[in-house]
Amino acid sequence: MAAVKKENSLHLENVQPESAGDVEKNEQPVHVSATEEAYIRKKFDRRVLPIVCILYVLSYLDRGMPPTITPSLELISAGNIGNAKTAGLDRDLGISDAQWAWVLNAFYICYVLFEWTTVFWKLFPAHIYVTALCICWGAAAMCAGAVDNMAELIVCRCLLGVFEAAFGAGAPYFLSLFYQRRELGFRVSILLGMSPVANCFASSLAYGITHIRHSTLESWRFLFIIEGAPTVLFAIAVFLFLPDSPGTAKFLTESEQTTAAERLHTVDRTAKNRLDSRQVLAGLADSKNYVHTAIHFCCNFSFAALSNFLPTIIQHMGYTSVNAQGLSAPPYLVSFLCCVAAALFSDRYGRRGLVIVVFATVGMAGYLLLATIQDESRVGPRYLGVWLATCGVFPALCINITWLLNNQGGDSKKGAGMALLAVFGQCSSFVSSTVFPDSEGPIYVRGCAVGCALTGCIALMAGGLYVKLDYENRKRDRLYGPVTDDVRIDVTADGDANPRFRYLV
Repeated sequence: MAAVKKENSLHLENVQPESAGDVEKNEQPVHVSATEEAYIRKKFDRRVLPIVCILYVLSYLDRGMPPTITPSLELISAGNIGNAKTAGLDRDLGISDAQWAWVLNAFYICYVLFEWTTVFWKLFPAHIYVTALCICWGAAAMCAGAVDNMAELIVCRCLLGVFEAAFGAGAPYFLSLFYQRRELGFRVSILLGMSPVANCFASSLAYGITHIRHSTLESWRFLFIIEGAPTVLFAIAVFLFLPDSPGTAKFLTESEQTTAAERLHTVDRTAKNRLDSRQVLAGLADSKNYVHTAIHFCCNFSFAALSNFLPTIIQHMGYTSVNAQGLSAPPYLVSFLCCVAAALFSDRYGRRGLVIVVFATVGMAGYLLLATIQDESRVGPRYLGVWLATCGVFPALCINITWLLNNQGGDSKKGAGMALLAVFGQCSSFVSSTVFPDSEGPIYVRGCAVGCALTGCIALMAGGLYVKLDYENRKRDRLYGPVTDDVRIDVTADGDANPRFRYLV
């Protein structure tokens, strides 16, 4: 109880970049008790996190793939578009295999091209912006149930990609506005963990919908309409209950709103709903953002590749196609648990870079087993490789995203950094399909070797960035003196170059 009652002294600083001494003059202590912090945090966990997670699930249902920050574009075949094909969409519209590839590509090409729209979360009030996105992507999904040819279907898929791209990378960014740096990892992991949950739910729902029999409408039309409608309806809840920021949350009292804003690590005095061009340019010029992007590129390749060949490998272990799909679920479930454990550890102790190194090394070992053990009869070691690869890559990806958000000085710079990561980091999904040709299955030596190399690169880059940021923190401690974790930093003028800013390594 003593720990609960203990008060944390938070300091609001007006820092001029040229002088650390001015910081001490302008500090204004703002006292927020541990009890108040826990109360505010629970409020956000009950009123913000569930809405964002539900939107995540709905976006998966509508598009047939997870949001951009999750690893695999190839998972599109497992969602509603793949189920619609199973229900006869391609046959009814006369779409060939080559044309079907364009139906799939239309969505994720638009999705990647428009991921930069994450910056719009800064320009527009969240409850209005996300409400509009819900209505648009839900309507686009429903319209796919009324198409009569391939061209109309491609238009619907393109629109769906454009509208949902704005939500995908923006969701973790939005959460970073409400939670402290050491609280964010767990919440982002829960968000990304909705992917396997959504996958199970989507498959079950599609199975029931495609068994609907109607005299005039095909079952695949019902699939698009029924899975798109909840998104449009949920837009009402988003408009009424999604807060724009901690300081304007309607479910908090005026004093609680002040407390919610004061408890965050940094304060950004940039005008509300306006992009700070200096921060955007700083985000695009920041070398560490390109390291995060490269890490995401490597993670995304590995996970996209796994989603492609994992069921095939298991099937060639002597299982039927249905059982192979079922046996591919446990590694994903355990990888989610590993992701949560990694987030809890790094939220409490920091060292996010070292956590990424450890899990990337595990993933590299898994890929190494898959690349070197070419005897299909050695089921145990190969299946162990699948587990290690899956449980290593996904936590590394989740923590990398959180790590980027933790070390950006200002909301506009966060948005620029996430846009950079989303656009270029996602492109590895296109690459993965070229190194896993069907002719090399079910072993895929070349693809697994590339996955092993790229996963090893994750460990090297994360370790290098950890050393660099730790060195910068020590350097600032020597020049300006140590800073405690409970100090709030005004990053308006100079962002994370502020002498009092310390990176979360």
